[in-house]
Amino acid sequence: MSLRARLWRLLRTRWKRDVRAQPDRYQVYVSFPTDERHSRTGPVAEHVTELEHLFEGWIDVYARSSGLAVVSDPVSADRFALPRFRDLLDRIEATYDPTHSLTSLEKWRTIDGALVKSFVVVPVKPLFPAAETESEPRRPAPAPAE
Repeated sequence: MSLRARLWRLLRTRWKRDVRAQPDRYQVYVSFPTDERHSRTGPVAEHVTELEHLFEGWIDVYARSSGLAVVSDPVSADRFALPRFRDLLDRIEATYDPTHSLTSLEKWRTIDGALVKSFVVVPVKPLFPAAETESEPRRPAPAPAE
């Protein structure tokens, strides 16, 4: 590939990403941790079904020992409803709200010459849950021994 072609591709990609902010395709990875509060049925199954509708069936669902993982293939931007996806993220956050906080990462990359916007969504347990830290009384630290 010539230098001119590479520069043109780079310029086109930057224009789509930074100026227009419109990718050619969308892709998603969502993790659904399961435990005694969040089983693989109920709201988690509903979220997986909605992801399947959003990505028109172009998803793979993996059963893991700690939960489910949903990975989509890149879907054309004109067939993807971004507002519906954002609403689904709000519902996923509400499902895991008492025990987890939702972490989301958006990444732009080029796959097969098309600009793809990828979302990685993972509910994460906090290191120090609020319920544990609030229930324990606070005591001043002892003075160091001399």
